[in-house]
Amino acid sequence: MMLKLLGQFRDVDATEGEATTSRHSGRSLREVKVEFNCGDALREQVTAELNAARDVDAALESDDGARWLVGSHSHSNVHGGAWHFTVPLIDVDVVQAERLEFGGMSFEPQFYREDAESDDDPLVITAELHPSSEQEDERLEQLIRDQFALADVDEFGYFSLVRHGVTEAPLQVRFGRCLWTKPDGPGAAREHLVVFVSEEGDSERKQRGVNFDEPRSGNAARIALQGRDMAEALLEELQANGVLQPEALERVRQRTASALERHFRDLNEARDLKEFH
Repeated sequence: MMLKLLGQFRDVDATEGEATTSRHSGRSLREVKVEFNCGDALREQVTAELNAARDVDAALESDDGARWLVGSHSHSNVHGGAWHFTVPLIDVDVVQAERLEFGGMSFEPQFYREDAESDDDPLVITAELHPSSEQEDERLEQLIRDQFALADVDEFGYFSLVRHGVTEAPLQVRFGRCLWTKPDGPGAAREHLVVFVSEEGDSERKQRGVNFDEPRSGNAARIALQGRDMAEALLEELQANGVLQPEALERVRQRTASALERHFRDLNEARDLKEFH
């Protein structure tokens, strides 16, 4: 096997391991263990390049065009001779959606990332979406509002998400935190930073970690409850002193009963979505 190290392809001994299946794309990912020697003068440079190649942006390249991520590697030196490196490599899994389809809509994400802390955790997808019109913006908003209504009664409505460019197989997901920015001008649509959480691995325990809008929702709820008690006390004082009639008090209470449903999305406005990528 020829592996590119320090700017040129070098011959390394390679042992093919058992392939694994990517949880993101479903692709079969090769695993290879390579071994090679290098002199003392190059040891630090080689070590630095291998450490950098743990990140996909600095992945190593082989002569067949494949790209490789580096695992936990080791090196040893015997009696002052050349350094012997043992390096596990895994095939790079390209995870970049070209287009997302869900809820009868299609978006080309301006930003895209997939994360999973472990195989047992849900897949968390973060995407910046720019609706092409006010109508499409409203359709997306309605989907988010419908999800919020379910979350409010401790349920989650999962739906199908297709990640073109990653895999054509649909993934069952729900919404996580969904932020938005104000449109640039009249007639323009909002921009959204949407989090999708896969149904697989989304246990009750883990839902608390990737909930609809935590910790913001919890903090906002505490503040709102304090404000509600203060407003209720004020209304009672006004009624007791004859300022408000019972009919007026009831109209006020009816108006505020649906405030959360009408205004909850205001809590998710962001000045710049890139701050939350």
